[in-house]
Amino acid sequence: MDELKSLRGLMKEETFKGRGFTEKMRENILNEVHSKPSKSFSISKKPVFAPVLSFLFFAACLSIFVYFGGTQLGIIGNNASAPLYEASDRPEFLGKEFKFITKVPFNVKNVSSEAKEGPYGNAQIVTLMGPEKQTITMSFQLLEPGTDLSLSQDPVKVGSSKGSYTESEGPLKTSILTWIDGEALYEMKYMPARSGITLTKDDMIKIAESFR
Repeated sequence: MDELKSLRGLMKEETFKGRGFTEKMRENILNEVHSKPSKSFSISKKPVFAPVLSFLFFAACLSIFVYFGGTQLGIIGNNASAPLYEASDRPEFLGKEFKFITKVPFNVKNVSSEAKEGPYGNAQIVTLMGPEKQTITMSFQLLEPGTDLSLSQDPVKVGSSKGSYTESEGPLKTSILTWIDGEALYEMKYMPARSGITLTKDDMIKIAESFR
């Protein structure tokens, strides 16, 4: 900037005398030297606010993804390993011949029961419902000695007991697990309802293994 200031001081009328400059050339040179600095040579400051907002948006999206992903996988929030329903709440009519669930993947808001005729005699049905209408329905039935029962679905093990697993397709997938423990036949059905949280085969087996 000091050099430019000195050059402006030198650029007088006499500078061009005897130099072969035309009147037009002289005017153009003087205009360029004495004019204000061009905006094209100014250094613009990069805005820092936009990158900060972008970082905050990314961090918020990541937090939401981790939370909902963890909820779905059973890491955060409702999960099959949380002991939210105690065995002491078992219905009295079940009797000592049946075990009862001790771990449920949601807070139980309502319990209902009924007796109905099953494929192998009288069956007791107990239904647990959560705050978002998610539902576990359990069927308890005693088998007559020597009953030949074949479990035709996907074979699984519930502890040391034989069982089978199946699930329906669709947005609200229903999971069904059946197993035999001694002379008792158990069936457990889970329906996610409005919660949107489904249970895998392994989740269902873990819940069944909580029966005491």
